[in-house]
Amino acid sequence: MQLIHIPFNIYLVSFVFFATLCSYNFHYIMAGAFQQQKISFSLIYSRYSAVFVLLIGITGVLFFFSGARILPGNVAIALLLTFLYSVPLFPFPLLAFTRKAGFIKTLLLAFTWMFVTAYIPLAEYGVQFTTMGLLIMAKRFLFMLMLCILFDNRDIAVDKIHGLSSLSTHLSAAQMKWLMYCIFILLFVMNFLLGRHAISTKQLVALQVAAFSTWSFIFIH
Repeated sequence: MQLIHIPFNIYLVSFVFFATLCSYNFHYIMAGAFQQQKISFSLIYSRYSAVFVLLIGITGVLFFFSGARILPGNVAIALLLTFLYSVPLFPFPLLAFTRKAGFIKTLLLAFTWMFVTAYIPLAEYGVQFTTMGLLIMAKRFLFMLMLCILFDNRDIAVDKIHGLSSLSTHLSAAQMKWLMYCIFILLFVMNFLLGRHAISTKQLVALQVAAFSTWSFIFIH
């Protein structure tokens, strides 16, 4: 909102916050179902904290929805994206093939984060397809993609044990570094393009520092 100089909507920000709680904790609960290979009351008991936070998230989403002025269709898309990302963890043999989704899983997660945290807020004011809107969405997708790759790298060993795949399990370490170089360069350019439009120098510096920090972290581990 600050980048594109649109009014701050506390209901919209709160909706995104609680929606994020719902998404993360739903995925965490499904990870427990995958480990147990079943969905049961014991799963709810073993992940009671996640279930509790999920219920808080659902309550917050319902409470702030009307004030956020988000189109129901966009909420439906966000729910579908969240569901699709968690599908590989569903303990059903029929869905086992989705565990080999690989790079699709990583791209889907980055896209989901972009959709919820960038597209939905921009769509409220009808600026999602302006030059600034498209730059912000592209920048957010690339930044989230770097973060997703970072966490995928952390989970490589566990994913291989459980038969799950991601972008990091499909590419070698050298290939991952080259990919991160390319994403970082694109993100760096996107930030400069934003700087030519409306964002301040301080905002540009903050965005570039965040991009560089995220990119460099993968080479430390």
